Amino acid sequence: MAAVCLAALGGCSGGAESGDPVAVQSVAFLTGTDSGLQNRYAGQVVSQETLEIEKESDRTIQEVFVKAGDSVSAGQVLFAYDSEEIRLAIEQGNLEVERLENSIVTMESQIEELEKDRKNAPSSEKLSYTIEIQTTEANIKEAEYNIQAKKVEVERLQRSLENAEVTTTIDGVVQSINEEGYDNYGNPLPYMVIMQVGTYRVKGTVNEQNMWQLQSMVGTPMILRSRVDDSQIWRGTLESVDMETPETGNNNSYIMVSSSGDPMTQSSRYPFYVALEDSSGLMLGQHVYIEPDVGQENQREGLWLSSYYIVQDGDDAYVWAANGKDQLEKRPVTLGMKDEATQEYEITEGLTAEDYIAIPEDGLTEGRSVTRYDDASFGGGVEAPVEEIPAEDGMEELPAEEIPAEDGMEELPAEEIPAEEGVEALPEESL
Repeated sequence: MAAVCLAALGGCSGGAESGDPVAVQSVAFLTGTDSGLQNRYAGQVVSQETLEIEKESDRTIQEVFVKAGDSVSAGQVLFAYDSEEIRLAIEQGNLEVERLENSIVTMESQIEELEKDRKNAPSSEKLSYTIEIQTTEANIKEAEYNIQAKKVEVERLQRSLENAEVTTTIDGVVQSINEEGYDNYGNPLPYMVIMQVGTYRVKGTVNEQNMWQLQSMVGTPMILRSRVDDSQIWRGTLESVDMETPETGNNNSYIMVSSSGDPMTQSSRYPFYVALEDSSGLMLGQHVYIEPDVGQENQREGLWLSSYYIVQDGDDAYVWAANGKDQLEKRPVTLGMKDEATQEYEITEGLTAEDYIAIPEDGLTEGRSVTRYDDASFGGGVEAPVEEIPAEDGMEELPAEEIPAEDGMEELPAEEIPAEEGVEALPEESL
């Protein structure tokens, strides 16, 4: 990159011998100090396991023994169903079984009497007795079936009575209790959610436009940064991107905005998870920033500049820098340590990342006018308009920098673009 910048800037300067302005480049760009910001996602510390407890729709909760935020232990009672209703239902079921059993006894006695009467009846009446006997036998079979069904129901109610108290199977924290059973957008929710304690991971969400890019990074190192203290970090690995379960609700959607400000499309968000190397100091539910680990925590401190830009005259050193009047000047600098591998010097005094410097060339003189270039905004071509792209929810938006028009190019306003010769321009209202 440095080689490309040098070659491009050399071409832009027009040569040191000419009277053209001298190209100067941002020190922040040349030293890489403008690339310290990384895309950040919003994340939250969650447990490795979450216990979701559903409420039985046909039962009434009598008492809840915990509230959101309480710590619970495996086996602890969370809430209890109304057992009085179940006892009444069991009694009614047993009474119904007893009634059906008595009715079977009665119908069996009726069949015995009908069979006796059929034997003594004339031939013309035997058929009617036979039909009545068969009908009664069918009623007995129906009653026997109803008895079995009712006994199964009573057994289920008996188990419900024994399990009237609902307990947790994990140690954790009560994350939520949803009395209504639905969120603000009509989506069903479990009655109670318990988050396991002890083993944490971090959950973030990513928009579907960036989901595939993040998916390709699974297994790469990540940095978790405290929202309160930016210097406090934890390290982990991108564990997975859950592309099967998009999060629902308007608060988890992402709106693309056109240049006119009108909503264009709405897209979903997907959860991803970061496995932690060490969760010491983190609390369940704590909010953090998530960013890819690209070595930003291992960067050298101070300002390190390539020796290519430094002119050494005996024990003194200077650079060609732009002053506040956009004129070239010799700027004395104090050199610190030298990195032999990269041929870079630490600049301890005389230069900051906000300054602009030129490539040392023969013929440079103080007072020459300069043309400033930010980042890689040098070279030929027409300046293109910069389209505003909204930052993803949960990602830190980086400030956009102004890109100056190329020196020597006249920028025409849109309404003054001349019509091609020989072509009649139509009035605007006729288009």
